[in-house]
Amino acid sequence: MLMQNVVFPFFYWIGRHRPVDVKLVIFADSHRDEVPYSMEDLYHWFEGRDYRVLKMTRDCDSGGYLGGLRFMLRFMLQYARAHYVFLCDNFLPAASCSKRQETVVVQMWHAGGMLKKYAYDTKRDIPAYYKGNVFKNYSLILTSAPECNRAYVSGMRADPDIVKPLGLSRTDRFYDRDYIDGCRERFYGMYPEARGKKIVLWAPTFRGNASVPEIIDMSFLERLRQELGEEWMLLVKLHPHLRKHLGIEDCPIPTEQLLPAADVLISDYSSVIYDYLLLGRPIVLYVPDLSYYEEKDQFYIDYRQMPGVIVTEEKDLCSAVKGSVEHFDYEKLEKFRERYMCSCDGHALERLTEYLHL
Repeated sequence: MLMQNVVFPFFYWIGRHRPVDVKLVIFADSHRDEVPYSMEDLYHWFEGRDYRVLKMTRDCDSGGYLGGLRFMLRFMLQYARAHYVFLCDNFLPAASCSKRQETVVVQMWHAGGMLKKYAYDTKRDIPAYYKGNVFKNYSLILTSAPECNRAYVSGMRADPDIVKPLGLSRTDRFYDRDYIDGCRERFYGMYPEARGKKIVLWAPTFRGNASVPEIIDMSFLERLRQELGEEWMLLVKLHPHLRKHLGIEDCPIPTEQLLPAADVLISDYSSVIYDYLLLGRPIVLYVPDLSYYEEKDQFYIDYRQMPGVIVTEEKDLCSAVKGSVEHFDYEKLEKFRERYMCSCDGHALERLTEYLHL
């Protein structure tokens, strides 16, 4: 809190002695060393135009405290002069002081739809000792559909006027046939033994707090592999917090490239479900702890209305996966997609740049 309320604002004050640079654009993230997938297409869009684009990204959890501090102080100096700042996750330095009026801060967020309660709507996300608003200074918050706006207004304590269902530019790729085909070919290049098999992907979210993530018992995976038999290939893709903090190995292919290769998705409370909706393929929801989440009022929507086969017992999982290929309710999926992902129609990047008058 000392850094957030004193040191960061001081460096911002130093930086603002110079005028705002109308060509300065910052892409900032403190969870990854590279530009996150959620901002990647927009980042490349700016690179091809007359802007000075700064990539200010660093995995502050694994790079050491002093290195992370230097990174954030450099950000504050540039933040004070930037015209546009793009984020896709929590980024505390951006909320450390009141920004200049000329600076436009856009929260692109990394998740579509709405499911688990987050931020100020749940006790697990923001520590009680944090004073201030984690999401302060946003000029624009992007959502995947009008129906989802209320979750962002509530969770981020945001002004409804800045929450706009312009869509998520990263999902434009799922409407590109060449991208889909390329993902599948790269997948088979890494897993040639998968040709001719049905691919099922288990992609769960983390439980608990992001700093101390938990996962359900994974011993069921080997049993599921055996039950599915030789006609199927089962892969695992974990949430980044699980890989980072628990050191669990999974498929090295990025999630956005792995989804187009999967014939069936097994997930739980992860927002990856909403991305997969755009591919129009079967979903199985393996949620052995569903009753706990329902009792704790952890959802924005009725989970039982999710467009997938809900499985709470391991003994039913294999038959649900196999049966989903022929008996999946695609009409329910389409209605759900239209309600929660209708703005992700392949033109989100175009709408965003037009909205910002770029």
